[in-house]
Amino acid sequence: MTSASSRVSAFLSAQANDYPELTQYERMQQLYSGKLWHQLTDLVDEFVRDPETTRGENKVQLYEHFICEFEGRMNQLRFAQVLTEICKLQAETSDAVALITTTLEKQARLGQEATIYLECALGLFRLSTQSEADRALAAATIKEKRESVEGLGGDDTTVPSIYYQLSSTYYKLVGPPESFYKDALMFLVYTPMESVPQEERYTLATDLSLAAITGNGIYNFGEVLATPILSALEATPNAWLSKMMRVFHAGDIDGFGTLMDEHAAAIAEQPAITARVDFVKEKIALLAFMDLVFQKPAHERGIAFAEIAERTRLPLEQVEWLVMRAMSLKLIKGVIDEIEQVVEVSWLQPRVLEVGQLEQMVGRLDEWTARVKETQVFLEEQAPELLQF
Repeated sequence: MTSASSRVSAFLSAQANDYPELTQYERMQQLYSGKLWHQLTDLVDEFVRDPETTRGENKVQLYEHFICEFEGRMNQLRFAQVLTEICKLQAETSDAVALITTTLEKQARLGQEATIYLECALGLFRLSTQSEADRALAAATIKEKRESVEGLGGDDTTVPSIYYQLSSTYYKLVGPPESFYKDALMFLVYTPMESVPQEERYTLATDLSLAAITGNGIYNFGEVLATPILSALEATPNAWLSKMMRVFHAGDIDGFGTLMDEHAAAIAEQPAITARVDFVKEKIALLAFMDLVFQKPAHERGIAFAEIAERTRLPLEQVEWLVMRAMSLKLIKGVIDEIEQVVEVSWLQPRVLEVGQLEQMVGRLDEWTARVKETQVFLEEQAPELLQF
């Protein structure tokens, strides 16, 4: 009976002869013979991820004739990643599903993180089949594993990354857009941008922008602007979406109207927007109102309806409805004086701020510090006994 070592040696020698330019095969044999499992894992991981080393089905064969011989000696999370990369090269999705399903029978060896990783990878392959049954299985994985993923400790973000990739892909297919938006943002939190292919960045930036603009309950655009993802839209047909995101973040009604006119043809090709035009217009009006409140010092937040109408470009008779809508969405808290046509705003929903907005905050803090100093000087001059302890 041929030993595993002999089989491995014969396979790697044959591959090295077939592909002499791929010197990694010879190095693999050296590391395997020396039982240097960590270094071998690094080399195999790098090899399977590099598209330049792909020759037909050589990487599928690498698993079948080599990796399977020592997979138990690998770091199991790294093994799960290697296996997933190889499955992406399978000719049929069903073959990838079968291989991962078989591997998941070894959960005792895999451990929690590698198991979750492979279950999420399996979910992604199932979503690609467009089968309702497979989609339901992927949904079950998302529901069952969310708590486990959120409870993971450590610095490795590999498992959360693939989990949120799965969940955001699922919600992109079935909706609602706000669920996709939330989990796609979490994917960005856990995923280094350089690890995402350029084409996927472009698609993700487009989808995130559309979800932010059309999704219910999304009024904090700074979360996306704080990531580099929108740079993927630069110099592309969807560059206007990046501008639209910044317009919404600033609550710029006039800028919104300009973009709608300038890019009418491109916008007409986006059913996510055209199907919710009235909602999108309502959202930009609410954001314009929120920005107006933000611009006001905390002690000057009694805002006249006429000023709100001017800022939002709404008829005066629609302002009260807009304010009540903002309150119902918990974007602001305050009291409406219908007689005086004024709203006293006591609270504004926190948002992620850009540099310009942060500079405004710094300016207000400086003003507040100056007023406190003036008050202190006044008290020292007029009522020094109050400052004695």
